[in-house]
Amino acid sequence: MEIIPFGSQDIDNILSREPQRAEYLPFGAVLLDRMGKIIKYNKAEGLISNRVPAEVIGMDFFNQIAPCAKGKRFHGEFIKFHRSGQVNVMFDYKFAYKGTDVNVKIHMKSQPDGQSCWLFVKRV
Repeated sequence: MEIIPFGSQDIDNILSREPQRAEYLPFGAVLLDRMGKIIKYNKAEGLISNRVPAEVIGMDFFNQIAPCAKGKRFHGEFIKFHRSGQVNVMFDYKFAYKGTDVNVKIHMKSQPDGQSCWLFVKRV
């Protein structure tokens, strides 16, 4: 099995063909629908966020899981996806998590069908 690097431009195509591979990524992967509801939440993201992946499926990412991401930069990029169905952007972000700032790199990439998008999260 090939290793999928963080920031790979074709990661959305690979994961749309083989969605189970998200579980084996060495970085966080969260799949959101166009309303921000969590469809998938991989094990690595569970370790990063100290959450049980199965328990967050169906929850609203920006209101229930990561309200600290609801700022202009992060949520603003998601709103662009919500409106257009297309996004491919990478940026640095600082999560305020339980009183500690966690620096991460975010790669937000829409699925080819435009109905969902991946949030790939790598601690830096």
